[in-house]
Amino acid sequence: MSQKYLLLLSFILLLACKKKASEEMTLPTDKTYFSIVQFASDQFQTYGEQPYTFQRVITLNGKTDSSFVTAPYMDWESILKPFFSADISAPKYLGQYNVSLLEDNMMDTRTLVYEAKNTALFTRTLQIVTDMETRKIKSIYIETEKNGTLQKLFYAPVKLIQIQEYESPMIGKDKALKVEYYFL
Repeated sequence: MSQKYLLLLSFILLLACKKKASEEMTLPTDKTYFSIVQFASDQFQTYGEQPYTFQRVITLNGKTDSSFVTAPYMDWESILKPFFSADISAPKYLGQYNVSLLEDNMMDTRTLVYEAKNTALFTRTLQIVTDMETRKIKSIYIETEKNGTLQKLFYAPVKLIQIQEYESPMIGKDKALKVEYYFL
C-alpha cells in the first residue's frame, strides 16, 4: 500500500472523530446531522484493505475517456474533497435544513432528505437512501452550488462514485465535467 494512501486514510480517521455513522441510517438528532466524513471513514475501515480496481470514466463537455486504476493509486484527496466539503454535520448547520423521511414500499427503501432552507448554503440537498429492512445505506446523493458552479455527487457503496460539475461563467464557455469510478 502506498504511503500516500495510508496518509489519506489517517487524515480521514482524524477528521472522522466527530460522530459514529455506520452504514446504517440514523435519524437526525438535536445535536448534529448525518456526517459524510464519518461515513467515508467507516467505508475505508470496512473496505479499505480490499484490492479494488476501478474503471474511471471522465466526460468533459461531451468527450469521454476511460481507464483502469487500482485503489492504492487513486487520487483519494481529489475524489473525497467535494464530498467532505458538502458535510453538514457541524452543529452550526442545525436548523438550516428541512429534514424529511420518505418511504418507498415498492423499492423497499427509506430516504432521509436534507434540503437547505437558505439558497446561500453550499450544500443544497443531501439524500441518503437506505434499505428499509437492513437500514444499510444504498446510496448518497448531494447537490451543492457556489458562485454559479453546481456539483452533483453520488456514492453507492462498493458500486459507484460519481462527481458531476456544471459551470456557466459570465465570460467563456460552459463546462460540464463528470467523473465516475465504477468498482470492478
